[in-house]
Amino acid sequence: MKSALHKSFARAAGDYRKHARVQSALADWLVEWLPVERTGRALEVGAGPGVFTQRLLPWNGGLTATDLSPDMCAAGRSALPQVNWQTMSAEAPLAGPWQWIFCSSMLQWAGSPGEVFAAWRDQLAPGGRVLAGLFVSGSLPELQALAGGSAPLTWRAPEEWRGALVRGGLRVLRDEAETRVFEYPSARDFLHTLHGVGATPERRFASGGLRRLLREYEERFDAGSGVRATWTFYRFEAERME
Repeated sequence: MKSALHKSFARAAGDYRKHARVQSALADWLVEWLPVERTGRALEVGAGPGVFTQRLLPWNGGLTATDLSPDMCAAGRSALPQVNWQTMSAEAPLAGPWQWIFCSSMLQWAGSPGEVFAAWRDQLAPGGRVLAGLFVSGSLPELQALAGGSAPLTWRAPEEWRGALVRGGLRVLRDEAETRVFEYPSARDFLHTLHGVGATPERRFASGGLRRLLREYEERFDAGSGVRATWTFYRFEAERME
């Protein structure tokens, strides 16, 4: 799965931004919690081509943006050459100490969140903080109702994320969940955006099954001028526990 996911995001690197409507909305929501003083040594994890990175600028004190995919880093470097871009996995962060670790629209893919947070905690400076936004349970119920066990990942509830943060040695300072409904011209357009951001790492439907899914999606989840897709956003700010 991890290899398939890596390849899927690599394929999406060039066109990610034009399909990242939901990811951009989450990034805008997360920006509301950025510190007033944008300063300190900062690391962004899972930056993709820089959707959230762009919103961090200008940053004083050094900003390093990272992604598992070299293709995503190349796209980010092309768009934002003033940022230090490096290839990195979430489980093995670059050496700190970091005053800030940022992450937007990536953590839902983490296989072992507690281990990821423990690795981040080890590289945070004393008093260092993590600010992150991700998608949680309550996301894409329409698609899950039709696809059943064919969803590309298992959603976790905010309570599970809080527990993982504590296990990883981080203290939650504040967190919040919010559900939003997005509309798309058609079910095919909706699935095309998922593919366009690399969120469909495996081919899960034969052509006949896909046609049925698209037809049923449009019949059951009509939004008047298209179809609806529900996402639940989650944001948190946490600090290193001594």
